[in-house]
Amino acid sequence: MYDAVPSLVESTVRVAAFPDGSVDTFQRVRAKDGQWLSKAAFREAIVAGRPQGFHIDTHAIEAGGQAVNAAQQANALGDDVRLDGCLDDDRFAFPFETHSFGDPSTVSIHEFSDGDLTYAEVSDDVADWSHEDFETVPDADAYVCGNWASVDGMTDSLTALADRLEGGVFVFDPGDLTTAPAAEIRDCFAALGTLDDAVDVAVSVNGRELTAIADALAVADDVRAVRDETGAFAVVRHEADAAAAATRTDDAVVENFDPNGPVRRTGGGDRFSAGLAHGLAAGGDIGPAMALGNCCASYYVATGTTATADDIASLATEQPEQWLAA
Repeated sequence: MYDAVPSLVESTVRVAAFPDGSVDTFQRVRAKDGQWLSKAAFREAIVAGRPQGFHIDTHAIEAGGQAVNAAQQANALGDDVRLDGCLDDDRFAFPFETHSFGDPSTVSIHEFSDGDLTYAEVSDDVADWSHEDFETVPDADAYVCGNWASVDGMTDSLTALADRLEGGVFVFDPGDLTTAPAAEIRDCFAALGTLDDAVDVAVSVNGRELTAIADALAVADDVRAVRDETGAFAVVRHEADAAAAATRTDDAVVENFDPNGPVRRTGGGDRFSAGLAHGLAAGGDIGPAMALGNCCASYYVATGTTATADDIASLATEQPEQWLAA
């Protein structure tokens, strides 16, 4: 699959991402001796009532949000990007077209040696977004829509957009819906089914999110069962070891790169979605498009920076086989 990636990133497409935005503070949690703590060690310190047993070091404050991260990845690939989101902060100064709906959310990411804990204060402007906030509805080859979990009225907007979008691919990353009521998840996927009549909807989720969707729909916990139940063009599960997808006509699994000591975890999935959107809009089949998504996510996880098209081409062609996670 990876041998097709360099040709995919030679193409440029028009990408529209929406509708969130956040100011993200990245904080590494350490013990007194400077050792990077695991979540288990942190939990033990809290339970034992030892708040002085660890330190929180802030090492980055950045523009974030699912749509924002995806837009930055698309821009790095050379795509023509439009970002609509809650961007009223000086950190949201980008070299591509932007439209702001208001104030961003505030997110704190506590980074542990074995994963992150994220705390979000969702802004009213993010929670209250609807399609009516668009100055003009984006015209794009690929749409990346994220953070349904934080936007109260997104389900209704997905239905409304079915009458306003034409052609292309619509990558939908709902965010962490694992605590959402099952009925709301079912309503969301009914709306996506309507939207899929206008554009090819590709649902992009991690394993925990797929499980929540499958439970809500009362189907098996796999991409084929969820795709067949929802009728979407594709359902994609992206994880650290591999990405898997089912489409109307095909199934694919693409091994992922092993970052060999991740620098950054939060934001990798958003970059996967941007790579997937680019790959599909550029005419790639689901397997090569997922391979591109894997490259985007793994490069970011390994380096903490967003990969350019040249970076992606190099990663796809030059990395040794042992970089592929077994």
